Amino acid sequence: MWAFFKHELKEFLTNRKNIAIYLLLIFLSLFYWLQIENNFEIIERVSREELQASIDTKSDFLKKVNREGEIHPDTQAAIEAFPAIVENEEQQVRLLDKKDYKQFSKVRSQWYESYKFKPSPMYFKDGSPTANLTIFYNYSTMFNKLSRYSEMDEPIDLAVIDEKTAIQSLVRAMDYLLPIILVVTSFIFSMDLLSRDRKHKSLVKGMPLTDGKKIVVKILVAFIGTMLDLIPLSIGFIGIGLTNGFGYLNLPIGISYFKGKIPLLSEMHFENIPASTYILRFLLLISLLILVAILINLLLGMWIKNAYFLFIVTLGLPFIELFYNRPGYADIHPVHFLPTSYLHVGDVISGQRSLFWSGAQITFGFGLIVVGITLLVLSILLFGVNRFKRTV
Repeated sequence: MWAFFKHELKEFLTNRKNIAIYLLLIFLSLFYWLQIENNFEIIERVSREELQASIDTKSDFLKKVNREGEIHPDTQAAIEAFPAIVENEEQQVRLLDKKDYKQFSKVRSQWYESYKFKPSPMYFKDGSPTANLTIFYNYSTMFNKLSRYSEMDEPIDLAVIDEKTAIQSLVRAMDYLLPIILVVTSFIFSMDLLSRDRKHKSLVKGMPLTDGKKIVVKILVAFIGTMLDLIPLSIGFIGIGLTNGFGYLNLPIGISYFKGKIPLLSEMHFENIPASTYILRFLLLISLLILVAILINLLLGMWIKNAYFLFIVTLGLPFIELFYNRPGYADIHPVHFLPTSYLHVGDVISGQRSLFWSGAQITFGFGLIVVGITLLVLSILLFGVNRFKRTV
């Protein structure tokens, strides 16, 4: 079995198609670093100019507002709220000037907790129907993260607060970009595992192994090859780290979940987990999804002889979720039972998928169960079919 494993791994690593994929991933990684992350800014970024403009606008309003006679309720609310907001924002400006970013994080977290008055217009620039949900989620997670920054032993800078470090960039990529790359490449890497053997029947038959063990080896090689994607992809994140800092594995990452089975905003709980825990959860769920993709390819490959036609057939599977990717859809449809609902791995872990789809059951834990059961069923089908149908 070891000899067959070494043979399959060598064939995999010297395959021109696979080498081309790894080279393409290097290019994508550099593009992500230089074009996407270099220009990325969170909506809730820290800007001294914007803070000062906010202070000046509110102070000018308080000086000029007519307080005599009947006052509109919105005007009265602004008169009552603005003094505290101005005081908080002035503190933020002073702390920014002192570069005391830990104390700044503490004061800014109080703003998210108590002084939310007008969200950034950037939330509404694309006419998103989920803008209010995004504001609710971002404000809640920012409060928790900023509170945690102020308590950390490690030094905090603006790159951390504005989520520009390599670790935070990696967490963003885990939302959807990184999972889709890994799943699609797993389809590409495994599309010719069986068709290649059909071209070398005498060599394969000469291996003293059962077809079942050969399939296990092929699954393992394809899985290892897919996880090797992380090596060329890491180049871009190393570049981000050298530019903006690498961050820390204990940086807080905001997650949320519904306390009950009914998706009510009042029942949504927010908390932080370390980036290391977030990454481990990602690796666990994406590993199961990759194995599901490989098994689907092997199972279909027993009937579809042409590797490229097989790839065309399976390429659409990761994108099935696009047909039901609509706000509130999970509240009336049981999409939490579909493994494709968990391909946005980072969004599932953070709870954003659950919030925007209004699906209390769309969680990391339930995703492990759904994808795990799918993997088990595919394994039974694959090895069951293999007993009655020749793979070569």
